[in-house]
Amino acid sequence: KDYAKTPLSFTLTTYVDAPPGSGLGTSSTLVVAILGAFAEWLNLPLGEYDLAKLAYEIERNDLAMAGGKQDQYAATFGGVNFMEFSSKDKVIVNPLRIKESYLNELSHNLVLFYTQTSRLSSTIIEAQTRNVLNKNERSIDAMHKLKVQSVMMKEVLLKGELDKIGEILDFGWEFKKQMADEITNPFLDDIYNTAKANGATGGKISGAGGGGFMIFYCPGNARSRVIQALRKFGGEAMRYEFTDKGLTTWTL
Repeated sequence: KDYAKTPLSFTLTTYVDAPPGSGLGTSSTLVVAILGAFAEWLNLPLGEYDLAKLAYEIERNDLAMAGGKQDQYAATFGGVNFMEFSSKDKVIVNPLRIKESYLNELSHNLVLFYTQTSRLSSTIIEAQTRNVLNKNERSIDAMHKLKVQSVMMKEVLLKGELDKIGEILDFGWEFKKQMADEITNPFLDDIYNTAKANGATGGKISGAGGGGFMIFYCPGNARSRVIQALRKFGGEAMRYEFTDKGLTTWTL
């Protein structure tokens, strides 16, 4: 039998709204989108878990890009999820049933601020990996604290206790900074402290850290005050919206 395959002919065009090095998971989202396009075109029987795992393997194994798994699964599934990553490559994505009113309030109170700086996430992640391999107790303890933070955040979202979100973000930010020295710098610290001084109750940097986007929880009328105060840093508060949709493909 002749198993030779005729090469496929196609043109692939991509477009990404977010700038590179933003910390918004754009590289993983792009890989997921490309895989989804091929699965749609070739009618491949791949489910969400299959596509997310393939995207992870392409980035982490084939391309040797340091990083975790959450971006690929977040992009594939969409919505608000509590994701569990266990040993033996097991991943469970648990969709959270959050009231629409809670999500509306959350969307209103969160400020997504682009710092106009970028970074290579792999450099920071490699530093974190070295800290674990070297049994850096401070870094390892910080990682465990972030696991605790994820459970805390899930509970307040489900209960609608949104006023606690800023405090939980602040708790996580203090420990995230301990995972690697490259996660923050004086410029980012100044932005964070300015946001808190003007009404934000907490925040975090998106992604690995070092630059890109920062997120702040600004309850009540603090939102406009925080945005105004952050303008001096030359960045920009970006518009966004929550979506319950993940990977979506179609054929023309």
